Amino acid sequence: MGIEKLKGSLLSEAGDDAKRILAESEAEARKILGQERERAANLKKETEKEVEATLQEQRNERIAWARLESRRILAEAREDAIKGVLEEFFDSLGNVRRTAEYRKFLAEAVPSAAEELGGGSTIHVLKGDKALLALPKGAKAVEDLEGLGGAMVESADGKIRIDLTLETLFEARRDEVRKSIHESLFGGK
Repeated sequence: MGIEKLKGSLLSEAGDDAKRILAESEAEARKILGQERERAANLKKETEKEVEATLQEQRNERIAWARLESRRILAEAREDAIKGVLEEFFDSLGNVRRTAEYRKFLAEAVPSAAEELGGGSTIHVLKGDKALLALPKGAKAVEDLEGLGGAMVESADGKIRIDLTLETLFEARRDEVRKSIHESLFGGK
């Protein structure tokens, strides 16, 4: 019976060891499972934060793009308004020949340019504008100019010309006129 007792004792100890090992393994498995759940929860939180940050970046990009696009549209609308006013202004230049300012311009600027170029200069004007000129000595006027008005003063040898046509004067001051129109329409912003 000694062997039986020994066998029973060994089996009892082996059973106790197995229960202890099983309990330890189950505890370790619960610990590992808890750690993995915690890691998964942290990973989920980090992913949610990254997704939120990405969404915020995309919102900011879209808002910035929309602001830029609205500025572009506003700039185009302003440019169209300025072009419209410039076209009206250019169209109205055709009527400027009937004004006192035009007659004064021809009476002052053209003789001054002719005197600057010296005797024998030729003044090219539109048909009907010759009568508005006060010709300096030695200068002659020819009504062969085409355009909106003004004059082209040419030296006797034809090498030097002073362009006083309305088109040229307008082009020389186009930026100033655009700025003035912009300030009138949009308050100088």
